[in-house]
Amino acid sequence: MIPLDPLRWGSWVPLRPSITDRIIRQREVYCSISGPIKHEICQFPELAWIAFPWHGDLVQPSQTSFSSVRTKPSPPEADQSGPANSVSIFASERIMASRISSRLVPETGIADPARRDFLKAAAALTAGATLGSTGRAWAAADKKIRIGYISPRTGPFAPFAEADDFILDQVRKSLAGGLSVGGSKYEVEIIARDDQSSPDRQSNLAAELVNKENIDLMLAQVSIGPAVSHQCELNGVPCISTMGPWQAWMFPMKGDPAKGFKNVFHFFWGIEDIAAVYLDIWKDADTNKVVGSVFSNDVPGNAMGDLKLGMPGAFAKAGYKIVDIGRFPVGADDFSTHIQAFKKEGVEIVTGLFNPPEWATFLNQSAQMGFKPKVCTIAKALLFPGGVAALGPRAEGMSTEIWWLPSYPFRSSLTGQSAAELAASYQETTKREWTQPIGVAHALFEAGVQALKASGDPKSPIKVVESLRKLKTDTVIGNLDFGASGIANVSKIRVVGGQWHVESGGKPHLSITSNSTAPEIKVERKLELLKS
Repeated sequence: MIPLDPLRWGSWVPLRPSITDRIIRQREVYCSISGPIKHEICQFPELAWIAFPWHGDLVQPSQTSFSSVRTKPSPPEADQSGPANSVSIFASERIMASRISSRLVPETGIADPARRDFLKAAAALTAGATLGSTGRAWAAADKKIRIGYISPRTGPFAPFAEADDFILDQVRKSLAGGLSVGGSKYEVEIIARDDQSSPDRQSNLAAELVNKENIDLMLAQVSIGPAVSHQCELNGVPCISTMGPWQAWMFPMKGDPAKGFKNVFHFFWGIEDIAAVYLDIWKDADTNKVVGSVFSNDVPGNAMGDLKLGMPGAFAKAGYKIVDIGRFPVGADDFSTHIQAFKKEGVEIVTGLFNPPEWATFLNQSAQMGFKPKVCTIAKALLFPGGVAALGPRAEGMSTEIWWLPSYPFRSSLTGQSAAELAASYQETTKREWTQPIGVAHALFEAGVQALKASGDPKSPIKVVESLRKLKTDTVIGNLDFGASGIANVSKIRVVGGQWHVESGGKPHLSITSNSTAPEIKVERKLELLKS
């Protein structure tokens, strides 16, 4: 409990806006989630109370069902050895039968799956007593599994979720007959939401799915940051995420690679893996080993571009000279300062993290300023065929990491499709070119379904988390193993190096050029230097 001097018995408690309702029922308290706040739940014979730190101004909760909620000293049964000014929320039996306003609710979170289970179970004691329109009553016999899915369907990160409609349709069809777990069959509902490439919206949507939709498992793309995972960790909700370096997922949540988290898991490559792939791409290239480093000023860019812990640090240790004059803002339209520095230092290899429009601008300005590197190995901007095609002939010889290709020798555990069949189905269905994130997003649902099946009880967060902690499963991107990476709660994915070539007619084709990081994936052709 946190000592808060301004609050005394009888004073008003501070309340915060929230996007969702929460309900109070007999001898339980449900509170909204709107920030990384932890609390403890304690039970006493005739009351429930929560101790937690408050943030924000004190307000009068007029005309809400919180009008009788007060700060209250700890009950006599409680340990009195703590700080004298620790604060509790006391809710009488009358208040426990009321609806909480969605405008003013305490800011807090549930940090332990067991406590979340207790809250759900306690609600069953008052089954039949619906409270306003805040949500469904939980029942122990519930045979529906609810899976939340959050991804950037719109906004600057939308290319990562371009295949969502196709993938969701495939997954829903594969689960249309239900999912058999522990001798019982469950209906499966997937509730998908678009975070619009906004971290704040991502966090709010996660809170809504957890608090209002009562999901049993969260799946998420976290290329814009780990807000979904953060909410799930606080609420005791099992979560699997992908589409971001594990460092950019773990460290913003203040995680320790040796300890991990209670409830959330992630699979993807790490910065060390991409650095190894890039070095593998360059190892036989005839260059002076002078690298121009250009990374965006955002979560993945700062993680990957860190001069000591990021990719440039790994390149320097391998004997490359690094030229780095700082990050560029997302959406930048002027790279002349970087280019000028690269020309001055004799840079022959350019690497970094760009969005496709930013990389197109960099290439245009390089041509105008007479800068002609021998190798350009770029993350993100060269992932998508559409973005590469927009570069026209300039895309010839550009290199990048490869997360997944139709030529990968793996099959889906959900649909039975090979990587090639999955890509072909996507192209036939959507009339669009395949993209690398298709395989990764598909594997996200494969991992989620396998974890639910292995749990023995998909309605138990603790059992689902336990199954995830030791999950080993084959997917369309290869094997995922959350216990073998040496990083708690993380499974690594296979990454190799590749180069784009523009075919006759202007269609770009990506070929594997290096595979020392994943020898089971075959090399298709050798790296060629950029044409001057």
